[in-house]
Amino acid sequence: MAGAVIGGILGHQIGGGSGRDAATAIGIFGGAVAGSKVNRQAPATQDVQRCTSDQAAGPPSYYDVRYDFRGMEHRVQMTTPPQATVTVNERGEPRV
Repeated sequence: MAGAVIGGILGHQIGGGSGRDAATAIGIFGGAVAGSKVNRQAPATQDVQRCTSDQAAGPPSYYDVRYDFRGMEHRVQMTTPPQATVTVNERGEPRV
């Protein structure tokens, strides 16, 4: 608002007759635009943590594996990467 008033006063000082009216109008508009930009707040910032894969740590110490045997879900921890299938005994326990 103050920008529009100041712009209007400065615009009124320029020219004469109808040119003064045009300069006043342009000063009001230009001052309002300039004043609106002065009052803008800086954008908010936020700390973000990015997840990364730590390849330097080496392979995992074990793998949690879930498999279905005769309608029951079983779980096992393996030290080697699991294959597409898990070989089990008649009770569904993994064979080593």
